[in-house]
Amino acid sequence: MKFPILKEYEFAIIMADGETGVILDLNFDIYQNDTENQDVYYICESIQKAKEFVDKVSLAHEKVEFIIYNSKQEVVKFIKAKYFS
Repeated sequence: MKFPILKEYEFAIIMADGETGVILDLNFDIYQNDTENQDVYYICESIQKAKEFVDKVSLAHEKVEFIIYNSKQEVVKFIKAKYFS
């Protein structure tokens, strides 16, 4: 899983199953290291857009947790799954 190249103002979100910690792709399938073209990072143009994405997805997928990264690959925010909050 290669970290995406981001512009300075962009953020990348990765999702995981809150029960197991297993990384999920953008279709909520388990990430398979050997599968080509399996997108796991959601790219946002601002931290506000990233939070909106998390809020929207959390409504339908309460057991998904999120990690938001900045362009320097630093963790900006970890958001625990609603189900476990």
